Amino acid sequence: MNKHIKHTPHIVLAICIAGLGLFPNHAVGKSDNPFVDNKVSEDKTTDTQSETNTVIAVPNRNTTSELRIRGRLQSQFAYSTGSNLNTGSNATEYSSFEMRRSRLGVQGKIYGNFNFMLEANVLSGVDLDAATLTYTAIPQANVTFGKGKPQFGHEQNTSSASILTFERTRLDGHLNGGKPIGLRMHGNSSILSYYLGVYNGQSTTTGRMSSDVNSYLLNASGGLNLDGMLIDGLSARFRADYLHRTKSNGYFSFDDAFAFSGHFAFGKTDLRAEFMSGLADNNQGISGFYILPSYFILVDKLQAVARFENIKGDTGRSLGHNRYADHVPEIYSSGDEYHAWYTGVNYYIHSHNLKFMLGYELAENQDKTSNASGKTSTFFSGFRMQF
Repeated sequence: MNKHIKHTPHIVLAICIAGLGLFPNHAVGKSDNPFVDNKVSEDKTTDTQSETNTVIAVPNRNTTSELRIRGRLQSQFAYSTGSNLNTGSNATEYSSFEMRRSRLGVQGKIYGNFNFMLEANVLSGVDLDAATLTYTAIPQANVTFGKGKPQFGHEQNTSSASILTFERTRLDGHLNGGKPIGLRMHGNSSILSYYLGVYNGQSTTTGRMSSDVNSYLLNASGGLNLDGMLIDGLSARFRADYLHRTKSNGYFSFDDAFAFSGHFAFGKTDLRAEFMSGLADNNQGISGFYILPSYFILVDKLQAVARFENIKGDTGRSLGHNRYADHVPEIYSSGDEYHAWYTGVNYYIHSHNLKFMLGYELAENQDKTSNASGKTSTFFSGFRMQF
């Protein structure tokens, strides 16, 4: 569901209130927040003197050796329109200002050998996005428990703060494994990495699952990093991922899913490519690929990005359109073949920590049996920030 710009005043107010506890020169006296310890002298001071005191965020327990505040804000505008090519009729346009993501969280180290991370969506109310605890004493066999993504799909496991396009592909939209609760083991050597996980297969929420305790999602992944074996400046990485559901009553709609990806970089040039496939007993499988090249026109500042994706689905599986084009009234979206072209530019003010993005996507959804089709074009613009 879109979170429109009407939520922005609430978000700004929340950030301002949070800022009173995180930045200096705004508060005196003992804070109710267990992570904040106001270092004000017990001696009598004037108002002017008290304003110079600094509020320092510290852990509430001495078992915490590191504590960091994290978050991201992503705002964007999109305009989408389209036409139904089988009838020649134009579909109604759709546009929206949107706070795409607004998250606040903490991360750190605790009890010596544990890392923790907690992050919540704060667009409307508070909703837990991810929460994990990782045992790190054995680098080759880290153990993580909590709510988070399975290791499936290069694009899905690239942070939304670091992806090069406004939205991930439709292919990823159909095949991503969500953020369920589960147990993982993962590690890496100089060139090899692995990831094994088992997750609740019934739901991605934090509530109790159904009485069907046999509903699980199983995950296996292996990676190959050739950076150290290549000439300086050249990077080449490959990964294969697998997901399996034990029963068909959960949120993941495929019995088995596979992803094969490659990521290459040299100088100003970057190339990412991925093939994904999902198989289901109801003969409504899906498969597809995308290719995403990019090039820095101005080193570390201005980047040109392009992407082509193609998806094919079995009869009866609707492929839809992108996040915004799906809201264009009367647009045809039930086809079993989808392809899209994206072009854009990214301007990095402070790397991925603060950037401005522009993009345009042209897409078509077709039904090969009935010859019905819908063609859409979408313009994007927006800022992305993380801290």
